[in-house]
Amino acid sequence: MKKKHAKTNPHCPVPCCKAKAPHLNDPVVAALTQNFSDLAKVAEWTCASIAELGKSMADDVAAGRYFGLTTRTRQVEELYIRALYAMFLADSGEVAHIMSDAMPNSFSAMYRKVNQSIFGGKGLLEVSQPGLTSGTFSAMGTINSGAHASFSTMLMVIGLVKNPQYRAAFTDGRYFDHVSVYCGYLDDARKQFKAGKEKAVVLAELTEMHLPQNLAASMARVADGRLKKKEKESADRHGEISCR
Repeated sequence: MKKKHAKTNPHCPVPCCKAKAPHLNDPVVAALTQNFSDLAKVAEWTCASIAELGKSMADDVAAGRYFGLTTRTRQVEELYIRALYAMFLADSGEVAHIMSDAMPNSFSAMYRKVNQSIFGGKGLLEVSQPGLTSGTFSAMGTINSGAHASFSTMLMVIGLVKNPQYRAAFTDGRYFDHVSVYCGYLDDARKQFKAGKEKAVVLAELTEMHLPQNLAASMARVADGRLKKKEKESADRHGEISCR
């Protein structure tokens, strides 16, 4: 039997897009795409957005709002992955499609391409992991479930509330080290683009940063900085008490 091939849409290079006219015919999409051409700004805006989410999520942890926190864990990952995909891997037609918000606009599909091209296939979002007591799960499945505010997420959060050890990565700051590394990498890309480096050069440097040993070193540096900051804040508080 002959295989059926999806018809090519003359208005968009993204398979299965149902656009009835070129995305750039929409002045809003055209303006967004034009703004996206400044990759230093894109890296800066994405970094600022991720940092803002991280601060808001840290406030949720401090207030014990774990359901609200969990519903937004995908947003950090998606912002980072979409930025890397659109900045380094997508062609101009794909960028216009992304800016249009037209379907399909799959985070998972972009993640797989970024994982293969930039993470060297070492990304962990879709890797099957053993459950705490039984079964398996993937981080991608968990963050997708959270983004949809599913009942399974609701029940998972009940478990987090009842078992403080399960939410330790949030309460001790390790999760936010991960957010800081994303922001650091984007800020580095911003500086490189600002200095006039070509996209291929910045991509090569970013790929190097994502090698497992370099990523681990980045996490260690951020964690060390967090612990030193915490120690200083503790010492400052102790000094204030002693002077009273």
